[in-house]
Amino acid sequence: MRLAIFCTVSLLAGCGEPTPQADMPARDWRYYVANPGEIEPMQKICREWAGSSAPSDTQPAVVTTNCRAAAFAKSQIAMKPKD
Repeated sequence: MRLAIFCTVSLLAGCGEPTPQADMPARDWRYYVANPGEIEPMQKICREWAGSSAPSDTQPAVVTTNCRAAAFAKSQIAMKPKD
């Protein structure tokens, strides 16, 4: 019975959720413009962090930097005139 209560409390508190991926090199927007196939996987990680129960101030700086770089690169690619 105690275990059931503990599991329920842990689940409600978000303790059972794993922390999203954060082990990655820092990238700038030029990397993502040169490697557009990397934008969506990075944005998936960004969405996982945004949807996690972890406090926003615990998000690693590399994740914040890469999320912003990927978003900016995506906007630059979208504005680039098509030949």
